[in-house]
Amino acid sequence: MMKQACMLLCLAVCSGAICAEQTDSCAGLEGPGLTQCRSNQQTLQQQERLEQQLQQQQERQNQLDKQQREVQQQQLEVQQQLESMRLQNESLRKQLERQSADQAARPVVTDAKSAAAKSAEIKSWRADNPWYGSDYTRTQFAVRYVKQLQQEHPDLAGRELLDALSAKVDQTFGATH
Repeated sequence: MMKQACMLLCLAVCSGAICAEQTDSCAGLEGPGLTQCRSNQQTLQQQERLEQQLQQQQERQNQLDKQQREVQQQQLEVQQQLESMRLQNESLRKQLERQSADQAARPVVTDAKSAAAKSAEIKSWRADNPWYGSDYTRTQFAVRYVKQLQQEHPDLAGRELLDALSAKVDQTFGATH
């Protein structure tokens, strides 16, 4: 039995030594050789860590580059939108200038013929609306309402404007005819 125990002990020690040699490449070395081997192992481990760190940094740099490209694309889109808005504003400004110029260019009744025609329209309208000037309430209403009517319907002028005014007075106060 003792023999068996000794054999088992020897097998165990030899197996442990073999395993230790497989996992430790510096096993069996002594002195400066062992020191150099351990130093080389540490250097290799540091290189592996540095390579991993470098790979991680490259991945982060790639992500940053991608984000930067996305931001640049967004900036380009914003610049295009701003330019579009600037052009639209310029177009609207020119349109407003044209409208203002058109309104300013509308002929003002200055010649005698137009003034005479306008005067005839007014006389005709006054004949059809005897309340104007004699009925204070209706007259004041007409004076105030004609301004509102001109704002609401700038296309109305002359007899059309006066007839619309008469219709509103009649609607408000009742017809006098």
